[in-house]
Order: sequence, then C-alpha cells, then structure tokens
Amino acid sequence: MRVTQPVGIVQMTNIAIIKYRTNNNQKFEIACYKNKAINWRNGVEKDLSEVLQVYEIFTNATKGDVASGKELFICFQTHDKDQIIKTILEKGDLQVGDKEREVQLDHSYRDIVKFIQEKCIHATSGRQLTQQSIEYAISKVQYVVKSDKPVKFQALQCIKKLKECFFIKRAPMKVSISFIDEQMELVYQILQELEFKDIVQQKNKFIVIIDPQLFRTLSTKINEKQLKSQLEVIEAAIKQQIDGIDNLTQVELEQRLEKLQISDSSESDDELNQKQKQKGPKKNKQQKKLQVQQQQQVKKQFQEDEQNQIKQIQQQQQKDNAKDDLSKQFKCTQCLISFDTNQEFRQHYKTDWHLHNTKLKQSGKLCLSYEEFLDYQIQQEMTK
Repeated sequence: MRVTQPVGIVQMTNIAIIKYRTNNNQKFEIACYKNKAINWRNGVEKDLSEVLQVYEIFTNATKGDVASGKELFICFQTHDKDQIIKTILEKGDLQVGDKEREVQLDHSYRDIVKFIQEKCIHATSGRQLTQQSIEYAISKVQYVVKSDKPVKFQALQCIKKLKECFFIKRAPMKVSISFIDEQMELVYQILQELEFKDIVQQKNKFIVIIDPQLFRTLSTKINEKQLKSQLEVIEAAIKQQIDGIDNLTQVELEQRLEKLQISDSSESDDELNQKQKQKGPKKNKQQKKLQVQQQQQVKKQFQEDEQNQIKQIQQQQQKDNAKDDLSKQFKCTQCLISFDTNQEFRQHYKTDWHLHNTKLKQSGKLCLSYEEFLDYQIQQEMTK
C-alpha cells in the first residue's frame, strides 16, 4: 500500500522561513512554524519535529529547491542533518511581521518587568517594588527591549542601568550548604574567603544570606575542592521591609540623583567662590536663557487661554446653530409656523388651514395667517 499525505495538511503554508548565510556566501533556508521557532530560541521547545513543517534544508524554500549533501558538507563540515538544522535555527534570520514583532516585544517587556519585580528590592527600605515604579524607572533610563536576545540577559542588563540612577538592588538569597563533619572547617574557610556574614550552623548545615551574583562563584569553589557537600537554595529572593520606613512613592526612586547633587554642592566656600569667578559669564548666559524660557512659557499660557476662550465661544455658537436647525427642520414654509416635534408637524399638514394655504399658493395668491383663516371660515358659514 502506498502511503500518501493526508488531505487536511497543506505544506509550505502559514510558515516562517529562517534564512542562514555561511562564510562562503551560500544561503540555506528551513520552513518552520512561527511560534514554535520562537519557542525553540527561548528554550521552551526542544523537539525538532514540532518546530519544522518540512524536514528538509532548502537553498530556496519558496521554489522548493532542496540543498544537496555535498553543499551541506562543504559549508557545515558534517553530514548530521539535525545538527545543521539546529545551527540554522539558532543563528539564522527569522522573518516576522510587524504585528507579531510588536506582540513579541510586548511579551518580552512584561517578562523583564516581572523578573525585576521578583528579583529586586528597594535599596533603603527593602520593600518589594511595584510594577508601575519599575516601568517608570525603565522609561527614565530609556532601556530598549530587543526581540533577538533572551529575557533574563536583558533583565540583568536593565538592572545594571537602573542601579546607576535609582535605589534598586538585587534581593539577597538564602542558601544552605550541607557538609560532612570532617569537611566542616573547609566549608567554613570558603565562606570566610567570600566574606559572608551572619553564618548560621544547624547540625550539618550552614545557612547563609548571600548576594545572587556570588552564587556561581560559591558553587565553583565547592566543586573545585571536591567537597561532599550540597548547595541548595532555600529562598531565591528575600524581601523584608525595614522597620521605621514607610512605603516610598515613585518619585523617591530618584533620591540617588538628588544625593549626588547634594554631595556636589557640599564643597568648600573657597572652591565655590573660585568657580563662580571662573564661570561668571557662563552663569549670566544661563540666567538670560532662563528668563527667555520663562517669557516663552508665559506667552504660551496666554495663547492657550485665548484658544480655550475661542473654543468655548465656538461651542456655544454651534449649540445655538443646532437649536436653530432643529426649529428649521419642523417649520411650515406656507403657514410660516414652527413645531418642536415631528408628530405635531405631521398633524399640521392634515389641518384645513394648511390645505387651504396650499390651494392659494397653487393659484398664485397670498397665504393666510391662522387669524385670517378663522375670519374666512366665519364668512363662509354666514353666506351658507
């Protein structure tokens, strides 16, 4: 029996083509699912059959030109197809649309904010930072999120920038190190070399609060000395608010900048006088600039007030015109009378007064007012 492709599956549709160019300027392409390729790069997906729609390496995927084995061996120096596909997945250029790119950047931005919120605390109060305060700080630092880099790497870079301007630091980590009785002194020496404080001993364990950056160095030193000890994380981020300090607002995140300005201003009076003599003309220029800026701001305020007044007058005129239009909508041109509603206007068309005026208008005579029409009716009854 011949095995055929199922009817429901249509290959080479709804795919993302990943292009890879070698040093020999040779181009190779693979056809993947968009979401699965992104998940592969993020480390979520690990099965190639779920990522690839067609298990082939192309020189031109749109035309269906499959790359030969010789070309692949010359460029990649291997016959292993899976390894070649993995290199193209990792290093190739993924074609993504504008909307997908926006969604991807939005997701990565949210993940970065969440990572900072989980792993960082306020430097002075020790409290957990809110999402709004972190977003405010990132906007001030002007950090740009990238789609081709992992979230953790970008979050750590962002934390470094935030530390320069704001009172933010990594939350400390609580760690336990189990040991044998013979190796207790060696483990204690390692902890003293790294200058850890508040070391607590519980039976065959040392419980230490460390900086997360020193976790890898501690694990490498324990592995280098081949100690029979286990390093375990009890609490990844300790968040405790210090007594006597209330919750700080977002504005107080900029205290670091204010303190730097205060430290600069706390110089000796002689040095300040010398600087003032040297920078006298510059200060005069700065004062003139400030005066010009203040004048411009005052002019802008006057202009804005005038524009607001003009807008209010225009709005009132529009309302008056709208009322006039409504009255014009329900106005009889023959009888020269206006009505508030459409129902009254229609009933007027059925009255004898309106019908009589229409006959007069057709014959070229003047229309009668309501009082004149009443006199006309009385005269007709008298003649009868």
